Amino acid sequence: MKQRLINNIGLKILAVLVSLVLWLIAINITDPVSSVSYNVSVQLQNLSSLTSAGKYVEVINGSDKIRVTVRGTRSSLSAFSSSDIVATADLSKIDSNNQVPIELNAAKISDKIESIKSDAKYVDFNVEKMSNLQLPIDVEVQNVPAEGYILGTTQTAQNVVIISGPESAVSEVSYAAVEINVEGATSDVNISLPVYLYNAEDEIIDSSKLSMSKSEVSTTASILQTKSIPVTCNKIGTPLDGYVLTGTMEGLPSSITVAGKSGAVKNLTSIDISDAIDISDSYESTVFSVMLKNYLPEGITIVGDSDDGLINVTVGIVRAVSREMEIASDRIHITGVPDGYTVSLTDREEPLEIEVSGLRTTVDGMSESSLVAVVNVEKYLSDAGAEIEAGTFEIPAVITLPDGIKLEREAKVTVTVRKD
Repeated sequence: MKQRLINNIGLKILAVLVSLVLWLIAINITDPVSSVSYNVSVQLQNLSSLTSAGKYVEVINGSDKIRVTVRGTRSSLSAFSSSDIVATADLSKIDSNNQVPIELNAAKISDKIESIKSDAKYVDFNVEKMSNLQLPIDVEVQNVPAEGYILGTTQTAQNVVIISGPESAVSEVSYAAVEINVEGATSDVNISLPVYLYNAEDEIIDSSKLSMSKSEVSTTASILQTKSIPVTCNKIGTPLDGYVLTGTMEGLPSSITVAGKSGAVKNLTSIDISDAIDISDSYESTVFSVMLKNYLPEGITIVGDSDDGLINVTVGIVRAVSREMEIASDRIHITGVPDGYTVSLTDREEPLEIEVSGLRTTVDGMSESSLVAVVNVEKYLSDAGAEIEAGTFEIPAVITLPDGIKLEREAKVTVTVRKD
């Protein structure tokens, strides 16, 4: 069997080739009919008839991409290509269903082309009213500055954006914003940033159907240095006679944290609000409202205080109490004795009686054993403009008292002066 297959192999191959040639000749002589399909894009005509009327026009479902089938003889199709097919849709003929009929034309039409057909009759459109919306441009801040610094103000070079597009897309827009990153910043951040559109759920909207007057805007975030500074209040006046300060000032913070540009913050050491508090001739506790912001240089702000540092300071004032006390004679010291003279207490056994007044807790806490009186003879003579001489004199004594305690009457000591 195998031997039969390979007998006269050359003649057999020649027979096959001759058969093929004869078949090709037959095909070319008969020129049979067949079909060819092409992918074609539909050309849109008179689009301005809608857009000039304030309409938004959009092809939907890719209906402007069609499949065109050309049927004809083999010879005619061999000279045909997709570029010979012209598919158009005239939007001036749009119907109530927003459909436009597709018209087909061919550059090469012969009697050997039987038909040109499309798989679709219409191009489908979404037609909407155009809408405009003007929005402020918000600044969304991401992350935080370096330690010791805080975010100050943020601003954009243009603060509004106008968006245009189909009504359905514009209605989804809730706000416009840029996102600026201040992570680890120690100085102002200046950068050009894209403007994003957001819906009510804070999601970024696909803006491919929308146009914006500004798609990018220059944005600045101010970075401020922080510092803690003390708040002081020193000279506040003297209450009415017979009244004393309790020693408390409720509502006065020991310090506040401020922020500003590095140079300004560096030079700020404290805030003194003494000129805002004056209890002169007051006889009861008094409240003073103080705006700390008014005591800060321009450009310095109080961190985390929406009231600009408004504080209410209560200065405690109560009626003074008095007490009679005695200073033992051995705690009365005589100083400033001129050369050549001797000065001594006239009555060495009698204590010095004094009356003190002040805050009850302080007065009650005083101990007579801690009191010391000093008589300065030289100062007394100088103040009186007198010369030293032998005799008996009453000289005022200086007594060291606790803070807030005063003598109700001058304390005088009788001394005897002798010439040596």
